[in-house]
Amino acid sequence: MNSNARSIETTWRARILFILATIGAMVGSGSIWRFPRLVAMYGGAAFLIPYSIAVFTVAIPLLIAEGIIGRETRCGVVHGFAKYAGREYAWLGAWIMWVNTAIMFYYSVVCGWSLAYFIYGLSGVYGVYKPGMGIRLWSSFIGSVWQPILFTAVVWLLTWIVLVKGTRGIEHTVRVMVPSIFIILALVLIRAITMKGSEVGLEYMFRPEIHRLTNAEVWLQAYSQVLWSTGAGWGIFLTYCSYLRKDDDINLNAAIAALGVSSAAVLAGPAVITTVAVTAPLIGIDPLRVYAEGNVGLTFIWLTELFPLIPFGAFIGTLFFLALFFAAFTSQIAIAEVPIKVLTDFGISRRRAATYVCIAGMVLALPAAISIDWLNNQDWVWGVGLLLNTLMLSIVMVRTGLERNRHVANRGSDIVIGRWWNAMVGFVAPLSVAMVLTWWIVQSISWYPDWWNPLKVFSTGTALLQWSLAMSVIYVVVNRVLASRLSCEKPQR
Repeated sequence: MNSNARSIETTWRARILFILATIGAMVGSGSIWRFPRLVAMYGGAAFLIPYSIAVFTVAIPLLIAEGIIGRETRCGVVHGFAKYAGREYAWLGAWIMWVNTAIMFYYSVVCGWSLAYFIYGLSGVYGVYKPGMGIRLWSSFIGSVWQPILFTAVVWLLTWIVLVKGTRGIEHTVRVMVPSIFIILALVLIRAITMKGSEVGLEYMFRPEIHRLTNAEVWLQAYSQVLWSTGAGWGIFLTYCSYLRKDDDINLNAAIAALGVSSAAVLAGPAVITTVAVTAPLIGIDPLRVYAEGNVGLTFIWLTELFPLIPFGAFIGTLFFLALFFAAFTSQIAIAEVPIKVLTDFGISRRRAATYVCIAGMVLALPAAISIDWLNNQDWVWGVGLLLNTLMLSIVMVRTGLERNRHVANRGSDIVIGRWWNAMVGFVAPLSVAMVLTWWIVQSISWYPDWWNPLKVFSTGTALLQWSLAMSVIYVVVNRVLASRLSCEKPQR
């Protein structure tokens, strides 16, 4: 690595910047648009109980596992798995990279939507209520084709500008955007809870429907949300930890990052839920209908329609979509950094790696930008496929020795983890993930009688087919084509 490359991406300059980067990576759109509706639909405060348990039993232990591999090898997911566990495990790391990258293609489109709706806010769209405005604006935007493509291109240009500078670019971005997310969400929350009738919305959020805890679906939804929102298994925390120093703390950093994500979600929850609960009845709509409309329906259709009914709604709506864009973009750069780091591990310069990934990302994002069905299909296939990543992490931790890895994690840490971590990573996390994965597959089978049909958007068949093809190609390429280029000298422990 030449001196210029070192100046670009050696280590994080400060611990707080690493923490901001990891929180930014995890506080994605899911924390703002998916978490609130799940809370409203699955028992309010009762939902927070399984959610919190999942954070401590699955998310934090798995993030620590990622941190061990990243910090000890200073490599991305492919070389990291090969170097830490052995060359035969490199394909597992490549699978994690691919799932992350496949998500990246359509996630950049969603990030572009957020930017577009922020621009709409600046133009005053949310200032005057017009019945049906939400669906008309969405149909006009998504139906134009060129607008989603344009804003996706802007996202990829911004991504390149940030990531071509390595950790320095990430640091400059997150030190502004991440604090802004929390400040904006706090402002939106204050406006929501000070509206007349806000107690109705707060009741949706904080009513403790404890009887819901006997419903297995509540627990499965909570665990799913935690796995998707905290970044456990994405390879992002592993990649960011590869820029840590030898004795930097991974235990505390993992805990802070996971709890930071939860804090953002808890801010967004009452803000969104209360806004909908107060304004939806004004136009004769049941709030529960709005919450059940899905992520896109809640955010880009209904909230757009309801913001004009709020005092200072134009200002609040614009701020909300700015926070959503900041959350999505800080996740976008983290997702893109995973394949970039893998390419630099193979000796490609940072500039070229960032350029290759961003160009490929833009080109392969086009189908999702053009077709909402394709975006939904990819979100289903790789969103659920992401659950497999956590199983692969557990395999590597067990293979290399849970007790030994626990001691590695404790080196340099302000928080010493006990043997409970062994049980979480070796048993609880994989069992929980296996149950959630099975549940999602069973759900999809119940949705479609012809569940085997790979042409259905949300079928089990399309997921199994795409997983099988990807896994086969990855296994052959890594084990036969790239095997000789993988550095497998194991780190000293």
